[in-house]
Amino acid sequence: MTLKILVLIPSLHRGGAERVVSLLTQEWVKKHEVKLAVFDASNLAYAHGGDLIDLGLSAHKGYLGKGIQAIRRVIRLVFFFRSERADRIISFMESANFPCTLAATFTGMRSLLWVSVRNDPYHFSSIYKFFIPIFYRLPEKVVAVSNGVAQALAAMGVPKNKLINIPNPAPLNAPDLSVPVGKPIDAPEHYLLAVGRLHFQKGFDRLIEAFAQLDDKRLYLVILGEGKERNQLMEHAVALGVGNRLIMPGTQADVWPWYRNALCFVLSSRYEGWPNVIMEAMSQGCPVVASDCNYGPSEIIAHGVNGLLVAPDSLYELRDAINRLLQDEIMLKKFSEDGLRSIRGYSIDIIASKWVQ
Repeated sequence: MTLKILVLIPSLHRGGAERVVSLLTQEWVKKHEVKLAVFDASNLAYAHGGDLIDLGLSAHKGYLGKGIQAIRRVIRLVFFFRSERADRIISFMESANFPCTLAATFTGMRSLLWVSVRNDPYHFSSIYKFFIPIFYRLPEKVVAVSNGVAQALAAMGVPKNKLINIPNPAPLNAPDLSVPVGKPIDAPEHYLLAVGRLHFQKGFDRLIEAFAQLDDKRLYLVILGEGKERNQLMEHAVALGVGNRLIMPGTQADVWPWYRNALCFVLSSRYEGWPNVIMEAMSQGCPVVASDCNYGPSEIIAHGVNGLLVAPDSLYELRDAINRLLQDEIMLKKFSEDGLRSIRGYSIDIIASKWVQ
């Protein structure tokens, strides 16, 4: 049966949730009518499926500005929902979820609404945490990106019968391993790879500390991404004596050659919802060492089977795990092969179908 699916997300700027919406809408549009609405259509970082609708309600600064804009969003969405008459309304991220929930309530469309939570809710702002148990009992379903996020939402007061876990899909545009990819021009000969926003959440400061203590001093550390901590991270590396072996090329349009040529990928995050970068690395046969943070890594990685998990607050475990992996050729090969096999269950067609069953 063909459905009319209405998807809402604040923007398609670069980010994990935005990338997932890109993948899902491109898959849904093969069988369904899809419209993707955003509050801010500037700086589109990803392709999408279906018609793109700019609601023209970009984010404001300050509590007053944000409050007024939230009211405007609700009013605009009330008229929008009534005019579109969708079979399924799917919302991503709290700044879209809350207005969508109110608009669906005012229009009698709560039974059509699924909202999606993409990160550890315990790290949301105080106001979001206050409203979660109030708002998230209203939609038909609350989609948690991992079992851990679902359990956290239940502990915060979201009814368990509202919760459903749908993980993110494996990357759609990842090149097959049989397809050769060249080495990035800026890539050193031997390097560890990390990918993400240069933000406290990602724990790159601790990764740099662990890197400085590795046995092999010929290695480089490459961190792909951009953010406000760039200067701070470089200064940290210089202070530890590894500034000349830290490379931060910024955000890359084509990340696959970086994964393919890395010795291993390291996730050092303090918290997550479902780290897409682990599956990106596995899709390219890149062995993974990951912080076992809340939430997601332990749902993707079976320790010692397709990767290594370390305590999220242990610099020494992170250092020792990287040393251990790099010194064991058999383990490197095993994780490369088993990691690739383990993500097959997250193919885009399987994950996309869970949203529209």
